[in-house]
Amino acid sequence: MKIKFINLNLWGVGGIFDQALDFLAEKKPDIICLQEVFDGWDKNLQSGFRALSLLKEKLDLNYHFYSPAFTDNREEGRIVQGNAIFSRWPIIDFQTTFFDIPYNDDYIDKFENYPQAPRNLQRAVIKDKQTVFYVFNTQGIWGLDGQDNDRRLKMSQDIINQIKNQNNVILAGDFNVQEKTLAIQNIKKYLINVFKGERITSFNMKRKTNPGYGKAVVDFIFASLDIKVISHQMPSVDVSDHLPLIAELEIR
Repeated sequence: MKIKFINLNLWGVGGIFDQALDFLAEKKPDIICLQEVFDGWDKNLQSGFRALSLLKEKLDLNYHFYSPAFTDNREEGRIVQGNAIFSRWPIIDFQTTFFDIPYNDDYIDKFENYPQAPRNLQRAVIKDKQTVFYVFNTQGIWGLDGQDNDRRLKMSQDIINQIKNQNNVILAGDFNVQEKTLAIQNIKKYLINVFKGERITSFNMKRKTNPGYGKAVVDFIFASLDIKVISHQMPSVDVSDHLPLIAELEIR
């Protein structure tokens, strides 16, 4: 079976969620992995803070799995944020694993708190007829740089513990870790890096003021060896502060 797969950090606070939603709907993917997905219910909130309900409403994907990471205690109110997987096919099993900091019901959104924002790994088991495959989605541990540290190395080992010895695996997300780190190289011992070191950055520099982001690759799609990568692209579109990753994959 062939799968059109998209990964995107939605940048929920960026104010351009509508462009992201239109982009995702237009591309008609089969599977989407998303990070920084808000689940606010107040209709007076800007659309980015109501992302989950709007995604469910507009996308032609009948199945989804949402993993809240924390309740963001903002000026706009208390709004849940987390990761989401959307699928054309049934999700028959799912699991959420936090790396080192558990769910925080009273997270305060300010710069000094970013490293302590809870982060989790989603695992969704998806089935189409007789084909079963595994989709993992994450947003990694934030830091002042994208380099290795003890927490990020443990994060990569936690991921490896779930994906190793498993067939038909797709792993994606905003790892908040640079491509050449040991954390990413460890994952590459088990999975193919779909973009193969081709990129200089995975950020949309139209939305970044710090030039350091222009040399930071932190968004990835990985696939197990039994999955064929037919095509892949990272279009330069203004839908987030990250660039979307698109891959056409074949599970044989």
